[in-house]
Parts: sequence; C-alpha cells; structure tokens
Amino acid sequence: MPLIFSILGDMGSGDHNQYKVGRALSNNIKKHDTKYVIGLGDNIYEEGCMNVFDKQFIKKFEEPYKNISNKIKFYMCIGNHDYGSYWERLWKPCWKVQIEYGILSQQNDMKWYMPHNYYMISKKKNGCKIDYFFIDTNIDLMDKELEKKQLRDVSKMIRNSTSDWKILVGHHTFRSIAGHGNADPELEIYLKKLMRLGIDIYMCGHDHTKQVIEYKLNNKIIPCIVCGTGGKSYGNYKLHFENVENDKDSKLVWNKETLGFGTCFATPKHMLIEFYNDKNRLEYKYVISK
Repeated sequence: MPLIFSILGDMGSGDHNQYKVGRALSNNIKKHDTKYVIGLGDNIYEEGCMNVFDKQFIKKFEEPYKNISNKIKFYMCIGNHDYGSYWERLWKPCWKVQIEYGILSQQNDMKWYMPHNYYMISKKKNGCKIDYFFIDTNIDLMDKELEKKQLRDVSKMIRNSTSDWKILVGHHTFRSIAGHGNADPELEIYLKKLMRLGIDIYMCGHDHTKQVIEYKLNNKIIPCIVCGTGGKSYGNYKLHFENVENDKDSKLVWNKETLGFGTCFATPKHMLIEFYNDKNRLEYKYVISK
C-alpha cells in the first residue's frame, strides 16, 4: 500500500465554493483512507485573523472540514492573504495568529498544524519515506532576519534528509500560466537555492488553478504542482501560456481551472498525483518516477 495524502490550497473563502470542495475532499479521504492533508496557503481570506478566537477559524476551516476526522492533520503553510491587509499594513499580527492557532489546535488534538513560519515533517509507510519542507514564501513581507534564517535552516534540513522524496511546500508559484504568473526575481532565486539541494517536487497554491509544470534544473526535472483551487474559482481570467513557453527549461504538462484538490499515492520509486474537481470526479493522473 502506498503512502496517501491530499493537497489543498487557497481554501479559506468561507463561501459555498469552499464547502463544496470540503465535501468532495471528505468523501475522497474516506475512499482512499488518506492519512493527512498538505495545505498550500491562503488559509483565511481576505485578511487572515486577528486573534485565535476569531470566528473565521470556525467558518473558514473547522466547519468546511467538519466531516474529516481530527486524526487527519492539515499541515499548513502561510499565504500572502494570511499576512493580513495590504492596505492597512496589518501583516505581522495575522501570520503569528495562525501559528498560535496551530499550537492551540494540536494541544486540543484538532486538525490545524502550523508550528512556525517554516518547518519539516516526515512521513513513512511500507518503506516509503517523505520529508516535507514547509516554507513561508512571503519574502517581500517578512522580516529580513527571518528570511535569512529560514533559508539557512531549511537548507540544512534538506541536506540532512535521507528520505525517498523531498517535497518543498510553499504558497507562491514558481512557474504558472495563470494570473499571478512566475515567481518574481527575488523569490525565484530563493526557491532555486532550495531546489538545487535535492528537492524532488515543489507544491504550491496562489493561482486558483491546477497545473503540472516540469522545470529542468541542473539536468533534473522538478515537477511544479499548482493546486490553489480549494475555495475560489479562477473564473474567466486570461491564461498566460507564454510564461512557460518562453522559458526553455519549463514545460506545461496539464492545467485545469476547476475547483478541487489533489490526492497523492507514494511508493519509494513512484508518485501518482490524481486531480479531482469539487464533485470528487477524477480529472487527471500524473506519475513521477525516480
């Protein structure tokens, strides 16, 4: 049996779209006996939460996933909307609150897991081990000392990893054909520094689409998986295929603009990623082999 987990990004809208995806995800988890969920940021729209008692945590997280057992942990990362309001400059208090909520959640044996801006978790089943490296990709908003410390600490974690799969998890896109597009130059350099250390897959949200883009770095193909479809529809916004077409090292494999999530099945040598819509209908299968 493979190690099974789901991926879900940009979920915290609190509206009917999130609840539809939540029901589909719940059914999918029960069907496959999924063990945990990897969150890809933008957990609470539009401006995060101001304290751990904020009712948005209930409306935009606990309620949409109430049919999922608390034994199924949601390992979360910080998105740009989780920093707070760009207009009122309320960034830092908001991201700290999500970490505080994660600590409180674990003390009460609930779902939300987020001990820090960045962290590592290891999962193992039937000889397959995966190390996940969660990072805060908001380097334009975060304290510069934290930015440097994150890079230093996570680099060490990756170098020390002996797992079958090393998965880098962040919110912002590295390559994307949707509205937010490719990473800005500073973030691109930052992500490449980590990817070069042996990362097998980069998973993110940010753009409200599903995408599989293969990126070649130092003669190694690193699949970039975008799955920011947990709570907001992409709508009829334009797609920018030139973001990938103009990059000789990038190849678009598949994309879809429907709501939904992904479910991953990992063995030591292969990983199957299945993409589902908000009706729990399979849309695409992508296989990564080592």
